[in-house]
Amino acid sequence: MKSSVITALDIGSSMVRTAIARTKKDSTIELLGIGQQPSDGIDKGVVTDIQALSECIGKSISDAESAAECSAANIYSNITGEHIRTQVGDGRIAIPSENPSEPGEILDEHLDQVINDAMNSVKIQKGYERHKILHGIPHDYIIDSQDNIRNPLNMNGFHLTAKVLTILGDLTPLRNITKCIELSGHEILPENFVSNHVALSHSVLSEDERRLGAIMMDIGGGACDISIYDRGSLENIFMIPMAGTAITEDLAILLKTTINNAEYIKKQFGHAVAERVDDSLEIEVEGISGRTGTKRKQVQVSQIIEHRVQEMLSLAYDKCKDFYTPELVTAGIILTGGSAKLEGIDLALHRSFNLQVKIARPDLSRFSSGVETLDDPAFATLVGMLYYAMGFEHESSGRSIALGNISNSKIWEKIKNIIKDFK
Repeated sequence: MKSSVITALDIGSSMVRTAIARTKKDSTIELLGIGQQPSDGIDKGVVTDIQALSECIGKSISDAESAAECSAANIYSNITGEHIRTQVGDGRIAIPSENPSEPGEILDEHLDQVINDAMNSVKIQKGYERHKILHGIPHDYIIDSQDNIRNPLNMNGFHLTAKVLTILGDLTPLRNITKCIELSGHEILPENFVSNHVALSHSVLSEDERRLGAIMMDIGGGACDISIYDRGSLENIFMIPMAGTAITEDLAILLKTTINNAEYIKKQFGHAVAERVDDSLEIEVEGISGRTGTKRKQVQVSQIIEHRVQEMLSLAYDKCKDFYTPELVTAGIILTGGSAKLEGIDLALHRSFNLQVKIARPDLSRFSSGVETLDDPAFATLVGMLYYAMGFEHESSGRSIALGNISNSKIWEKIKNIIKDFK
Protein backbone atom coordinates (compact mmCIF):
# COMPACT_ATOMS: atom_id res chain seq x y z
CA MET A 1 0.00 0.00 0.00
CA LYS A 2 1.26 3.44 -0.89
CA SER A 3 -0.63 5.09 1.94
CA SER A 4 -2.01 4.01 5.30
CA VAL A 5 -5.28 5.68 4.24
CA ILE A 6 -7.55 3.56 2.05
CA THR A 7 -10.61 4.79 0.14
CA ALA A 8 -13.26 2.27 -0.93
CA LEU A 9 -15.68 3.36 -3.63
CA ASP A 10 -18.82 1.30 -4.22
CA ILE A 11 -20.40 2.46 -7.49
CA GLY A 12 -23.87 0.95 -7.72
CA SER A 13 -26.94 1.55 -9.87
CA SER A 14 -28.85 3.10 -6.97
CA MET A 15 -26.14 4.56 -4.69
CA VAL A 16 -22.50 5.63 -4.82
CA ARG A 17 -20.90 4.97 -1.43
CA THR A 18 -17.44 5.95 -0.18
CA ALA A 19 -15.55 4.92 2.95
CA ILE A 20 -12.20 6.33 4.05
CA ALA A 21 -10.29 4.29 6.62
CA ARG A 22 -6.82 3.35 7.86
CA THR A 23 -5.23 0.50 9.76
CA LYS A 24 -4.14 0.96 13.37
CA LYS A 25 -1.09 -0.49 15.10
CA ASP A 26 -3.19 -3.26 16.63
CA SER A 27 -4.24 -4.35 13.08
CA THR A 28 -7.78 -3.07 13.47
CA ILE A 29 -9.40 -0.66 11.02
CA GLU A 30 -10.29 2.88 11.98
CA LEU A 31 -13.21 4.20 9.97
CA LEU A 32 -12.59 7.89 9.26
CA GLY A 33 -15.57 8.92 7.17
CA ILE A 34 -18.47 7.76 5.00
CA GLY A 35 -20.20 9.48 2.09
CA GLN A 36 -23.09 8.39 -0.09
CA GLN A 37 -25.08 9.86 -2.95
CA PRO A 38 -27.93 8.56 -5.13
CA SER A 39 -26.27 7.38 -8.32
CA ASP A 40 -26.95 8.58 -11.83
CA GLY A 41 -25.32 7.69 -15.13
CA ILE A 42 -24.70 3.98 -14.50
CA ASP A 43 -26.92 0.96 -15.07
CA LYS A 44 -26.04 -2.65 -14.29
CA GLY A 45 -22.34 -1.83 -14.10
CA VAL A 46 -22.19 0.07 -17.42
CA VAL A 47 -21.64 3.84 -17.59
CA THR A 48 -24.51 5.55 -19.45
CA ASP A 49 -23.70 9.21 -18.65
CA ILE A 50 -20.09 9.93 -17.79
CA GLN A 51 -20.73 13.48 -16.57
CA ALA A 52 -23.62 12.53 -14.31
CA LEU A 53 -21.74 9.62 -12.75
CA SER A 54 -18.56 11.63 -12.21
CA GLU A 55 -20.59 14.24 -10.30
CA CYS A 56 -22.13 11.54 -8.09
CA ILE A 57 -18.70 10.07 -7.40
CA GLY A 58 -17.28 13.51 -6.62
CA LYS A 59 -20.07 14.31 -4.15
CA SER A 60 -19.80 10.94 -2.42
CA ILE A 61 -16.03 11.24 -2.00
CA SER A 62 -16.33 14.87 -0.90
CA ASP A 63 -18.83 13.92 1.82
CA ALA A 64 -16.51 11.17 3.04
CA GLU A 65 -13.55 13.58 3.06
CA SER A 66 -15.53 16.11 5.11
CA ALA A 67 -16.46 13.45 7.65
CA ALA A 68 -12.89 12.06 7.75
CA GLU A 69 -11.21 15.48 7.83
CA CYS A 70 -8.62 14.18 5.38
CA SER A 71 -8.27 13.69 1.65
CA ALA A 72 -9.23 10.49 -0.12
CA ALA A 73 -6.17 8.43 -1.07
CA ASN A 74 -5.40 5.01 -2.52
CA ILE A 75 -8.85 4.57 -4.09
CA TYR A 76 -10.26 1.09 -4.72
CA SER A 77 -13.43 0.70 -6.77
CA ASN A 78 -15.79 -2.21 -7.31
CA ILE A 79 -16.59 -3.49 -10.79
CA THR A 80 -19.54 -5.59 -11.94
CA GLY A 81 -21.61 -6.18 -15.05
CA GLU A 82 -22.33 -8.77 -17.70
CA HIS A 83 -18.90 -8.06 -19.22
CA ILE A 84 -17.17 -9.84 -16.30
CA ARG A 85 -15.94 -13.22 -17.48
CA THR A 86 -14.26 -16.21 -15.84
CA GLN A 87 -12.02 -18.96 -17.15
CA VAL A 88 -10.16 -21.78 -15.43
CA GLY A 89 -6.55 -22.24 -16.53
CA ASP A 90 -3.48 -24.20 -15.47
CA GLY A 91 -0.07 -22.80 -14.54
CA ARG A 92 3.14 -24.78 -14.19
CA ILE A 93 6.63 -23.80 -13.02
CA ALA A 94 9.86 -25.51 -12.05
CA ILE A 95 11.01 -25.11 -8.44
CA PRO A 96 14.69 -24.09 -8.27
CA SER A 97 17.09 -25.81 -5.89
CA GLU A 98 20.81 -25.77 -5.15
CA ASN A 99 21.14 -29.39 -6.27
CA PRO A 100 19.33 -30.25 -9.58
CA SER A 101 18.72 -33.80 -8.34
CA GLU A 102 16.98 -32.57 -5.17
CA PRO A 103 13.50 -30.95 -4.94
CA GLY A 104 13.36 -27.26 -4.07
CA GLU A 105 11.32 -25.57 -1.34
CA ILE A 106 8.12 -23.84 -2.46
CA LEU A 107 8.01 -20.21 -1.33
CA ASP A 108 5.44 -17.43 -1.59
CA GLU A 109 7.12 -16.12 -4.74
CA HIS A 110 6.62 -19.51 -6.41
CA LEU A 111 2.90 -19.45 -5.61
CA ASP A 112 2.66 -16.01 -7.20
CA GLN A 113 4.59 -17.21 -10.25
CA VAL A 114 2.42 -20.26 -10.87
CA ILE A 115 -0.79 -18.25 -10.42
CA ASN A 116 0.49 -15.62 -12.85
CA ASP A 117 1.41 -18.34 -15.33
CA ALA A 118 -2.15 -19.71 -15.16
CA MET A 119 -3.68 -16.25 -15.59
CA ASN A 120 -1.45 -15.50 -18.57
CA SER A 121 -2.42 -18.81 -20.18
CA VAL A 122 -6.02 -17.57 -20.08
CA LYS A 123 -5.26 -14.02 -21.23
CA ILE A 124 -3.60 -15.19 -24.47
CA GLN A 125 -6.64 -17.22 -25.49
CA LYS A 126 -8.78 -15.96 -28.33
CA GLY A 127 -11.61 -13.70 -27.18
CA TYR A 128 -9.77 -12.13 -24.23
CA GLU A 129 -7.70 -9.59 -26.19
CA ARG A 130 -9.77 -6.68 -24.90
CA HIS A 131 -10.07 -7.89 -21.33
CA LYS A 132 -8.08 -7.09 -18.22
CA ILE A 133 -7.29 -9.67 -15.55
CA LEU A 134 -8.87 -8.66 -12.24
CA HIS A 135 -8.18 -11.69 -10.03
CA GLY A 136 -6.61 -15.12 -10.09
CA ILE A 137 -8.07 -17.50 -7.51
CA PRO A 138 -6.32 -20.88 -7.10
CA HIS A 139 -8.47 -23.98 -6.74
CA ASP A 140 -5.85 -26.63 -6.03
CA TYR A 141 -2.21 -27.50 -6.59
CA ILE A 142 -0.15 -30.44 -7.85
CA ILE A 143 3.43 -31.06 -6.71
CA ASP A 144 5.08 -33.39 -9.21
CA SER A 145 2.62 -36.32 -9.24
CA GLN A 146 0.89 -35.48 -5.94
CA ASP A 147 -2.47 -33.83 -6.57
CA ASN A 148 -5.19 -32.33 -4.35
CA ILE A 149 -2.66 -30.19 -2.46
CA ARG A 150 -4.42 -27.53 -0.40
CA ASN A 151 -1.46 -25.37 0.53
CA PRO A 152 1.96 -26.15 -1.00
CA LEU A 153 3.81 -23.40 0.87
CA ASN A 154 7.12 -24.69 2.36
CA MET A 155 6.65 -28.11 0.79
CA ASN A 156 9.27 -29.53 -1.57
CA GLY A 157 9.04 -30.53 -5.21
CA PHE A 158 10.52 -30.29 -8.69
CA HIS A 159 7.43 -28.83 -10.39
CA LEU A 160 4.38 -26.95 -9.13
CA THR A 161 1.08 -26.86 -11.04
CA ALA A 162 -1.96 -24.77 -10.12
CA LYS A 163 -5.54 -24.77 -11.33
CA VAL A 164 -6.68 -21.13 -11.19
CA LEU A 165 -10.00 -19.37 -11.74
CA THR A 166 -9.23 -16.15 -13.61
CA ILE A 167 -11.71 -13.25 -13.44
CA LEU A 168 -11.51 -10.72 -16.29
CA GLY A 169 -13.27 -7.47 -17.11
CA ASP A 170 -13.84 -5.77 -20.46
CA LEU A 171 -11.46 -2.84 -20.95
CA THR A 172 -14.16 -0.42 -22.17
CA PRO A 173 -16.34 -0.39 -18.99
CA LEU A 174 -13.17 -0.31 -16.86
CA ARG A 175 -11.80 2.67 -18.77
CA ASN A 176 -15.12 4.54 -18.59
CA ILE A 177 -15.33 4.15 -14.81
CA THR A 178 -11.68 5.20 -14.54
CA LYS A 179 -12.52 8.34 -16.51
CA CYS A 180 -15.50 9.09 -14.25
CA ILE A 181 -13.22 8.94 -11.20
CA GLU A 182 -10.65 11.16 -12.93
CA LEU A 183 -13.33 13.71 -13.91
CA SER A 184 -14.38 13.84 -10.25
CA GLY A 185 -10.87 15.06 -9.43
CA HIS A 186 -9.36 11.79 -8.19
CA GLU A 187 -7.19 8.94 -9.47
CA ILE A 188 -7.33 5.16 -9.38
CA LEU A 189 -4.62 2.68 -10.28
CA PRO A 190 -5.56 0.05 -12.90
CA GLU A 191 -4.91 -2.76 -10.41
CA ASN A 192 -7.27 -1.24 -7.82
CA PHE A 193 -10.49 -2.52 -9.37
CA VAL A 194 -12.14 -5.26 -7.32
CA SER A 195 -14.84 -7.61 -8.58
CA ASN A 196 -18.05 -7.31 -6.56
CA HIS A 197 -18.00 -11.07 -6.02
CA VAL A 198 -14.50 -11.01 -4.51
CA ALA A 199 -15.18 -7.96 -2.34
CA LEU A 200 -18.34 -9.50 -0.90
CA SER A 201 -16.59 -12.74 -0.04
CA HIS A 202 -14.32 -10.80 2.32
CA SER A 203 -17.16 -9.22 4.27
CA VAL A 204 -20.03 -11.71 4.50
CA LEU A 205 -18.62 -15.23 4.04
CA SER A 206 -17.17 -17.21 6.93
CA GLU A 207 -14.49 -19.85 6.55
CA ASP A 208 -17.04 -22.59 7.30
CA GLU A 209 -19.44 -21.27 4.67
CA ARG A 210 -16.70 -21.34 2.04
CA ARG A 211 -15.58 -24.85 2.90
CA LEU A 212 -19.03 -26.39 3.34
CA GLY A 213 -20.40 -24.90 0.12
CA ALA A 214 -22.57 -21.83 -0.31
CA ILE A 215 -24.30 -19.63 -2.85
CA MET A 216 -23.62 -15.95 -2.18
CA MET A 217 -26.20 -13.61 -3.66
CA ASP A 218 -25.93 -9.81 -3.67
CA ILE A 219 -29.19 -8.16 -4.73
CA GLY A 220 -28.59 -4.47 -5.23
CA GLY A 221 -30.42 -1.82 -7.21
CA GLY A 222 -29.62 -2.68 -10.82
CA ALA A 223 -28.18 -6.18 -10.71
CA CYS A 224 -27.94 -9.40 -8.74
CA ASP A 225 -24.41 -10.82 -8.38
CA ILE A 226 -24.16 -14.55 -7.63
CA SER A 227 -21.11 -16.55 -6.50
CA ILE A 228 -20.96 -20.31 -5.97
CA TYR A 229 -18.46 -21.72 -3.46
CA ASP A 230 -17.62 -25.40 -3.30
CA ARG A 231 -15.17 -26.94 -0.81
CA GLY A 232 -13.38 -23.67 -0.14
CA SER A 233 -13.08 -22.35 -3.69
CA LEU A 234 -14.97 -19.80 -5.74
CA GLU A 235 -16.27 -22.00 -8.57
CA ASN A 236 -18.54 -19.77 -10.66
CA ILE A 237 -19.90 -16.25 -10.78
CA PHE A 238 -23.04 -14.95 -12.49
CA MET A 239 -24.85 -11.67 -12.89
CA ILE A 240 -28.61 -11.16 -13.32
CA PRO A 241 -29.41 -7.73 -14.84
CA MET A 242 -32.45 -7.26 -12.61
CA ALA A 243 -32.82 -6.22 -8.97
CA GLY A 244 -34.44 -3.67 -6.66
CA THR A 245 -34.79 -0.85 -9.18
CA ALA A 246 -36.94 -3.04 -11.44
CA ILE A 247 -39.31 -3.67 -8.52
CA THR A 248 -39.55 0.07 -7.81
CA GLU A 249 -40.25 0.87 -11.47
CA ASP A 250 -43.00 -1.77 -11.61
CA LEU A 251 -44.66 -0.20 -8.58
CA ALA A 252 -44.37 3.32 -10.03
CA ILE A 253 -45.98 2.25 -13.32
CA LEU A 254 -48.75 0.05 -11.96
CA LEU A 255 -49.61 2.30 -8.98
CA LYS A 256 -49.26 5.44 -11.14
CA THR A 257 -46.99 7.17 -8.66
CA THR A 258 -43.52 8.70 -8.54
CA ILE A 259 -40.32 6.69 -8.38
CA ASN A 260 -39.56 8.16 -4.94
CA ASN A 261 -42.99 7.25 -3.58
CA ALA A 262 -42.78 3.78 -5.12
CA GLU A 263 -39.44 3.24 -3.38
CA TYR A 264 -40.94 4.41 -0.08
CA ILE A 265 -43.93 2.06 -0.45
CA LYS A 266 -41.63 -0.85 -1.33
CA LYS A 267 -39.50 -0.32 1.77
CA GLN A 268 -42.29 0.42 4.23
CA PHE A 269 -45.13 -1.84 3.07
CA GLY A 270 -43.74 -4.21 0.45
CA HIS A 271 -43.47 -7.98 0.89
CA ALA A 272 -41.98 -10.52 -1.49
CA VAL A 273 -44.64 -13.11 -0.54
CA ALA A 274 -48.09 -11.53 -0.92
CA GLU A 275 -49.91 -14.23 1.06
CA ARG A 276 -48.07 -13.07 4.20
CA VAL A 277 -49.62 -9.56 4.33
CA ASP A 278 -52.90 -8.30 5.76
CA ASP A 279 -55.35 -8.14 2.83
CA SER A 280 -57.44 -5.50 4.59
CA LEU A 281 -54.68 -2.91 5.03
CA GLU A 282 -54.80 0.06 2.65
CA ILE A 283 -51.90 2.31 1.62
CA GLU A 284 -51.99 5.95 0.54
CA VAL A 285 -50.41 6.26 -2.92
CA GLU A 286 -49.14 9.68 -3.92
CA GLY A 287 -50.16 10.98 -7.36
CA ILE A 288 -47.70 12.14 -10.03
CA SER A 289 -46.90 15.87 -10.25
CA GLY A 290 -49.77 17.01 -8.05
CA ARG A 291 -52.36 14.57 -9.34
CA THR A 292 -54.87 13.17 -6.88
CA GLY A 293 -53.57 10.27 -4.87
CA THR A 294 -55.25 6.90 -4.52
CA LYS A 295 -55.57 4.09 -2.01
CA ARG A 296 -54.35 0.57 -2.74
CA LYS A 297 -54.42 -2.55 -0.64
CA GLN A 298 -51.11 -3.75 0.70
CA VAL A 299 -51.73 -7.17 -0.82
CA GLN A 300 -51.97 -5.60 -4.29
CA VAL A 301 -48.65 -3.85 -3.77
CA SER A 302 -47.05 -7.08 -2.60
CA GLN A 303 -48.44 -9.00 -5.57
CA ILE A 304 -46.62 -6.59 -7.90
CA ILE A 305 -43.42 -7.07 -5.91
CA GLU A 306 -43.84 -10.84 -5.71
CA HIS A 307 -44.23 -11.14 -9.49
CA ARG A 308 -40.95 -9.31 -10.19
CA VAL A 309 -39.09 -11.12 -7.39
CA GLN A 310 -40.20 -14.50 -8.74
CA GLU A 311 -39.02 -13.54 -12.23
CA MET A 312 -35.63 -12.43 -10.89
CA LEU A 313 -35.15 -15.55 -8.75
CA SER A 314 -36.24 -17.78 -11.62
CA LEU A 315 -33.51 -16.26 -13.79
CA ALA A 316 -31.03 -16.74 -10.95
CA TYR A 317 -32.01 -20.37 -10.49
CA ASP A 318 -31.72 -21.09 -14.21
CA LYS A 319 -28.20 -19.63 -14.18
CA CYS A 320 -27.09 -21.62 -11.15
CA LYS A 321 -28.85 -24.98 -11.38
CA ASP A 322 -26.24 -26.74 -13.55
CA PHE A 323 -23.28 -25.59 -11.46
CA TYR A 324 -23.99 -26.82 -7.94
CA THR A 325 -25.26 -29.90 -6.13
CA PRO A 326 -28.05 -28.92 -3.69
CA GLU A 327 -27.15 -31.67 -1.21
CA LEU A 328 -23.60 -30.31 -0.93
CA VAL A 329 -24.41 -26.62 -0.57
CA THR A 330 -24.42 -27.17 3.18
CA ALA A 331 -24.34 -23.50 4.15
CA GLY A 332 -27.22 -22.65 1.81
CA ILE A 333 -27.66 -19.16 0.40
CA ILE A 334 -25.92 -16.11 1.85
CA LEU A 335 -28.06 -13.11 0.88
CA THR A 336 -26.81 -9.53 1.05
CA GLY A 337 -27.13 -6.17 -0.71
CA GLY A 338 -29.63 -3.34 -0.31
CA SER A 339 -32.57 -5.35 -1.65
CA ALA A 340 -31.91 -8.10 0.91
CA LYS A 341 -33.85 -5.85 3.31
CA LEU A 342 -37.08 -6.34 1.33
CA GLU A 343 -39.52 -8.08 3.65
CA GLY A 344 -40.00 -11.74 2.82
CA ILE A 345 -37.33 -12.00 0.15
CA ASP A 346 -35.52 -14.70 2.15
CA LEU A 347 -38.71 -16.81 2.16
CA ALA A 348 -39.15 -16.31 -1.60
CA LEU A 349 -35.52 -17.33 -2.14
CA HIS A 350 -35.94 -20.41 0.04
CA ARG A 351 -38.95 -21.48 -2.01
CA SER A 352 -37.11 -20.93 -5.31
CA PHE A 353 -33.92 -22.81 -4.42
CA ASN A 354 -35.13 -25.10 -1.61
CA LEU A 355 -32.06 -24.11 0.41
CA GLN A 356 -31.62 -22.40 3.76
CA VAL A 357 -31.21 -18.63 3.47
CA LYS A 358 -29.20 -16.32 5.71
CA ILE A 359 -29.48 -12.54 5.36
CA ALA A 360 -25.91 -11.38 5.95
CA ARG A 361 -24.62 -8.09 7.25
CA PRO A 362 -20.91 -7.35 6.80
CA ASP A 363 -18.52 -8.70 9.41
CA LEU A 364 -17.32 -5.62 11.31
CA SER A 365 -15.14 -7.41 13.86
CA ARG A 366 -11.95 -5.91 12.45
CA PHE A 367 -13.13 -2.31 12.96
CA SER A 368 -12.16 -0.49 16.13
CA SER A 369 -15.39 1.49 16.73
CA GLY A 370 -18.03 3.79 15.29
CA VAL A 371 -19.31 1.55 12.52
CA GLU A 372 -23.04 1.46 13.22
CA THR A 373 -23.79 2.83 9.75
CA LEU A 374 -21.92 -0.05 8.13
CA ASP A 375 -24.03 -2.66 9.95
CA ASP A 376 -26.30 -3.00 6.93
CA PRO A 377 -26.39 -5.48 3.98
CA ALA A 378 -26.21 -2.49 1.62
CA PHE A 379 -22.65 -1.75 2.84
CA ALA A 380 -21.31 -5.29 2.38
CA THR A 381 -19.41 -4.47 -0.83
CA LEU A 382 -17.87 -1.34 0.69
CA VAL A 383 -16.63 -3.20 3.77
CA GLY A 384 -15.33 -6.05 1.63
CA MET A 385 -13.26 -3.66 -0.47
CA LEU A 386 -11.65 -2.19 2.64
CA TYR A 387 -10.72 -5.69 3.82
CA TYR A 388 -9.40 -6.59 0.39
CA ALA A 389 -7.35 -3.38 0.07
CA MET A 390 -5.88 -3.75 3.55
CA GLY A 391 -4.91 -7.37 3.05
CA PHE A 392 -7.40 -8.94 5.45
CA GLU A 393 -8.17 -12.39 4.01
CA HIS A 394 -9.79 -15.55 5.29
CA GLU A 395 -7.12 -17.95 4.03
CA SER A 396 -3.43 -17.75 4.80
CA SER A 397 -1.45 -15.85 2.16
CA GLY A 398 -4.76 -14.54 0.83
CA ARG A 399 -5.47 -17.67 -1.19
CA SER A 400 -8.68 -19.65 -1.43
CA ILE A 401 -7.80 -23.32 -1.75
CA ALA A 402 -10.03 -26.26 -2.56
CA LEU A 403 -10.24 -29.24 -0.25
CA GLY A 404 -9.50 -31.58 -3.14
CA ASN A 405 -11.26 -32.66 -6.29
CA ILE A 406 -12.83 -35.98 -5.37
CA SER A 407 -16.22 -35.38 -6.98
CA ASN A 408 -15.78 -38.21 -9.49
CA SER A 409 -14.67 -40.85 -7.01
CA LYS A 410 -16.85 -43.72 -5.81
CA ILE A 411 -16.41 -42.53 -2.24
CA TRP A 412 -17.86 -39.14 -3.09
CA GLU A 413 -20.84 -40.74 -4.84
CA LYS A 414 -21.52 -42.80 -1.70
CA ILE A 415 -21.42 -39.64 0.43
CA LYS A 416 -23.96 -38.02 -1.91
CA ASN A 417 -26.27 -41.00 -1.58
CA ILE A 418 -25.99 -40.99 2.22
CA ILE A 419 -26.89 -37.29 2.29
CA LYS A 420 -29.89 -37.90 0.02
CA ASP A 421 -31.11 -40.73 2.25
CA PHE A 422 -30.67 -38.53 5.30
CA LYS A 423 -32.70 -35.70 3.71
